[in-house]
Amino acid sequence: MTNDKLETKRGGRTRRKVVQSPTKNSEDHNYCPCKMYMVGELSVECQNCNKFWHLCCVGLRGLSTEMAESLESWQCPDCYSCPHSYKEKVSPASSSKECDTMKVIVRDELNAIQPVIRVTVENVVRNLLTNSICSKEDIKEVVKSYADVAKESQKEVIQQATLAQSSKNVVESVVRKMDADKVEREKRRTNVVVLSAPEPNKESTSEDKNKEDCNFCSSVLGIPAKDISVCWRAGKPDEANPNYCRPLVIKLKNEELAKEWTKDGRGHKTASGHWINKDLCAADRKASFLSREERRKRQQKKN
Repeated sequence: MTNDKLETKRGGRTRRKVVQSPTKNSEDHNYCPCKMYMVGELSVECQNCNKFWHLCCVGLRGLSTEMAESLESWQCPDCYSCPHSYKEKVSPASSSKECDTMKVIVRDELNAIQPVIRVTVENVVRNLLTNSICSKEDIKEVVKSYADVAKESQKEVIQQATLAQSSKNVVESVVRKMDADKVEREKRRTNVVVLSAPEPNKESTSEDKNKEDCNFCSSVLGIPAKDISVCWRAGKPDEANPNYCRPLVIKLKNEELAKEWTKDGRGHKTASGHWINKDLCAADRKASFLSREERRKRQQKKN
């Protein structure tokens, strides 16, 4: 594996020198401080100290030779951390040496002062926890009291969390119900409902029954056939009550026709005596029923 530096020209400028990792037993101090032999690993030269660093050691892993050679004004971690004034006062090589020396001094000072700080803090803590201030029995009592308080606090938190979860579940349930009601209203916005419409002949086929209902809408109710999309019966026949007539649901062409035939949702009585009402979802039917009951009670009180 060769260590020859590669230096070429492109566009009138010198390209960055890139070499392969030094040999396993190389003692060249100008190579990466990790001193590790990496097969096939490229090294890039710092523009200040001329030291070669492995691409993987300086966060440049993945660069090809061409890409590494194209780097401009690249400085190694040592030179990048040093003040720029060093460049003016000393040569790049001596700047790198002074930087290494400074790092060693700072590291040694930190290693020396750490034990002093630790001992100082420990002594202060011991002085604060003398028997005259806080004995072992006092500590046990404080711990016990704290445990009791924490137990009550946890119980209260659990109760609050349970209540919050219950409230959340209720809110989510209401929101889901409201969304479902909204969908039902959207599906029924062009529908009208006719009560007491006579049932078709039971012996007829489904197609014939549908034709009878459509003819009833046109001839009896007076709704033009061109305004009707489809009609059907809601619910199931009541075998125990032969006179029971299922509601007749009529889907009109658009919402304007539905408003016209129900008088904006208030309901419309035809000449035949049949009421044409707005098709309501279950929630709206219940609300309408409760509203009528409230009006009836108020009327009874007046009378």
